[in-house]
Amino acid sequence: MNNTMNASKYEISNSCACRYCESCSMGTESFTCDECLQDTRETTWCDGDCFEYKRDWFEEDVQRWLTAHNDPERVTIAGKHIGLQRLHGFKTINADHRDIFNALTFSGDWTLAVEVDGEQFKIVRYSHDEPTGATFWLVPDKSEDESE
Repeated sequence: MNNTMNASKYEISNSCACRYCESCSMGTESFTCDECLQDTRETTWCDGDCFEYKRDWFEEDVQRWLTAHNDPERVTIAGKHIGLQRLHGFKTINADHRDIFNALTFSGDWTLAVEVDGEQFKIVRYSHDEPTGATFWLVPDKSEDESE
């Protein structure tokens, strides 16, 4: 493990979080404007930018994490408290940010709380069936190392 990972923490949701500051005419996700500290209001429109740039953050964090773990070809996503029955399990997939993102999301309302800190890449997914959160960790797949 290469300890060059910067700590990172954010949420990605497929529900709109867009807000608007009347005073500054700025879009934001904050309840208080970062520029003028005035209260913001919900918007009646969503351009999807907040989702796109956070998905870019996710891609960059996955790539940095993979690089720090010697670029494994596959990763295991280990999870607990998954779904309504709060099951535990794991899935080994290609080490690609799109595959990882798709394995963590589904066609429903969800929010991913992403936390990357050193060696650990943790995601907590909140949804209708997971109101208290299902927790997932990325683990480099070691099976390719064992075959050498």
